[in-house]
Amino acid sequence: MTTALTSANVINLDSLALPAFELERKGWGIPDREDWVIDRKFRQTDARRRFSILFKRFNRHYLAIRTESARRAAREQFIDLTFVEPTPREVRQFHPGIWILALVLVVLPFCLLALLPLRSVWAWLPVALGMTMMAHAWRMRRHYFEFQALNTDIPVFAVDARLPDKARVEVFLHELSDSIAVAQRSLPPGRERIPLAVAEMRRLSEAGVITPEAYDAAKQRWFGR
Repeated sequence: MTTALTSANVINLDSLALPAFELERKGWGIPDREDWVIDRKFRQTDARRRFSILFKRFNRHYLAIRTESARRAAREQFIDLTFVEPTPREVRQFHPGIWILALVLVVLPFCLLALLPLRSVWAWLPVALGMTMMAHAWRMRRHYFEFQALNTDIPVFAVDARLPDKARVEVFLHELSDSIAVAQRSLPPGRERIPLAVAEMRRLSEAGVITPEAYDAAKQRWFGR
């Protein structure tokens, strides 16, 4: 059976406009840079990993994220906080498998020396390897807060939990959550917000903020609601 589609059945994500929206916000796209009003700047610098991230919240609920690294060219991303979950997900990465293996390499040789007549010089080889692995695991540890796209589990951006210090990070996270909550009051109810959310996910995909696969997953999540 073939179903005929009329213009009334098709949602044009590019031409959708909403009435009764906030007067200070004339559209759903990212404002031009000359129209920015900077509300907050927050920088995170990691000298050990040689990178710096500058967050600029502007026009109340937009976020510019500029990443500078010694290994690659600087890049800048733009986020509409309206389409971000207000509560970030806390992520801790300590690589417990590496720590366990390293501890085994450090402890086991001493246990064998106590039981078997082995030369101590051979025992120091796994100990040295274990200590190297511990140092590597310590350098790779991460603790950050991940903001996800609205009504999905797709990460959009992250804020390091340790830089420059815990207190200032908590203040910045609280400000972001408040901005998101205020922005989302202007969203239409129910399924009326779906075209807007999907259009924003497409923009993020085209800008390289999320992958095309994540965009497809977001569409399925929204249209399946």
